[in-house]
Amino acid sequence: MIVRLEDLSRERIGELAPHRLAVLPTASIEQHGPHLPVGVDTFLCEAVVIGAAQRAASEIVVAPTLRYGDSAHHLPFPGVLTLSSGSYVAAVGELCDSLYRSGFRRLAVINGHGGNDAGNEIATRDLVHGTGRAERAVTVSAAAYWDIARAALVAETDLTDSLIPGHAGRFETALMMAVRPELVNQEALAGIGEGGDNAGGRFRAVPGASSRVRAAGGWQEGGGYTDQPALAEAAAGARYLEVITREVAAFLDALATR
Repeated sequence: MIVRLEDLSRERIGELAPHRLAVLPTASIEQHGPHLPVGVDTFLCEAVVIGAAQRAASEIVVAPTLRYGDSAHHLPFPGVLTLSSGSYVAAVGELCDSLYRSGFRRLAVINGHGGNDAGNEIATRDLVHGTGRAERAVTVSAAAYWDIARAALVAETDLTDSLIPGHAGRFETALMMAVRPELVNQEALAGIGEGGDNAGGRFRAVPGASSRVRAAGGWQEGGGYTDQPALAEAAAGARYLEVITREVAAFLDALATR
């Protein structure tokens, strides 16, 4: 069950906060290839969080989405509205602190942009263990929606692990076909080939090591998207969304009842 924070009065928030899980969705405004709008991460993260909260057995309070993320690596392309890494960590931390000060003691940061993952982890860790003060009595988790659902997506759909999430690739393109089909540029989609991947077009792997090396120009080399978005299908996207919202709903319920 979903309750939107912005719909509530201060009195109602004060009543609910000690007994409810609050969710902060985080996303971005950034380029997603020639075939998708710059709002992809925001549209998809909101669809997932709202759908999951509606499916959850617990009453979930959903805060407005933080639409601006840590997207500096996309700046060679137009349409990127980014925060610096430091500003992004500060923003997430201050929003979580605001929820805590409103009385919430259980928080979830559900992410929809890969560039935000590290910042979300730092901000939520510092919310609990920040220096210069005692630990706060708060339970908080930060996770990307695709990581929550990854195992189920691989087991129950046609996706392989390497396609999740990609960037403006088959996974995100199919989801957009299901969520906002009118914003998918079919003509542009038909004209693009295979993009880069996590090992080549973006973050080059070091042979024999689990780490990756970030190199300038990676996004341009891969065309600003990964894998093969032209293989995306609306029916597949609807199936992905069903699996994701189910898994995220279960995740939220588990946090809400801790």
